[in-house]
Amino acid sequence: MTYPWHIEALNPPFGDPGFYLFNHASGQALLFDLGDLHRLAAKELLKVSHIFISHAHIDHLIGFDQLLRLFLNQAKHLRLYGPPGIIAIVGHKLRGYSWNLTAHHDLRLTAHAVHETRIEQTTFACRHKFHPEPAISLPRPSSVICETSTFSLAAATLDHGLDCLAFALQEPPQIKILKPELQKNNWLPGPWLSQLQRLLRHRMQNTAPPEPTLIEINGSSYPLQQVADTITQIRPGLKIGYVTDTGCTPENWRRLLPLLKDADMLLCEAAFLEAAADKASVSKHLTAAQAGRLAGQSRAKKLRLFHFSPRHAHQAAEFYRQAGEHFAGPID
Repeated sequence: MTYPWHIEALNPPFGDPGFYLFNHASGQALLFDLGDLHRLAAKELLKVSHIFISHAHIDHLIGFDQLLRLFLNQAKHLRLYGPPGIIAIVGHKLRGYSWNLTAHHDLRLTAHAVHETRIEQTTFACRHKFHPEPAISLPRPSSVICETSTFSLAAATLDHGLDCLAFALQEPPQIKILKPELQKNNWLPGPWLSQLQRLLRHRMQNTAPPEPTLIEINGSSYPLQQVADTITQIRPGLKIGYVTDTGCTPENWRRLLPLLKDADMLLCEAAFLEAAADKASVSKHLTAAQAGRLAGQSRAKKLRLFHFSPRHAHQAAEFYRQAGEHFAGPID
């Protein structure tokens, strides 16, 4: 399939973990984790609006300072999500610098700490020397922790010896206008196409339409469903899962399988080969074979491996072979 998202690893598989995701339609970008960011161009990073941190080990957060320095002179609002404690960690990092000459800067950073039933959030504004604003606590009634017009983002809390978040990005259903059908019916493009898409999105989201469900085209009115059946094609939105730094335990699996179910792409760590399965268990990481089993059991369509241990530095091909013994789909 053609992906509406450009998905780029921050580093090669043996390097720091994380992915850069760019949406071609909206121009919006996000990051899964903040490993070393030096491979990404400044123009790519400046498109980032949301950052999702699995946990605060150094290889997942070392890029924070680079991102902060790049955004410092930008009138932007960055939103960062992470496990409990992430607000204090962000605050400590910001307090590690002096901000006496930044009163004219408009950068804001809102950090969200994801708990099981609530999300705490605090905003740090550059013009206020990044002193934290009063924290607020919001209820979290479902696995979803973030929603935008481009995507929703769900999370599950896993055990890595500390709380570690796995993520699943879900696009809303995508509405495609069939131009040949427009021409066949002599329907000239106009504002009614935006109205049609807006009404269909309301219907798919089970929200009341803001206006009558009749569409006026070239001076004539047609029922919404008739127009939709004639000129639109609706496909499910893309689903992308992200899993890193987690042990292969029944409880982690119980939390992961519903989160990742039917993902179009699963980005999954494969820290160790089977010969080091004991090391994987002790350090609460996955082997390549376990990553393959997770992809298969969650019915993912495609698997992408990352976060290989340097102890296997000369065995890169073996990661893909071992994962492939348990997953029949394509593996990158």
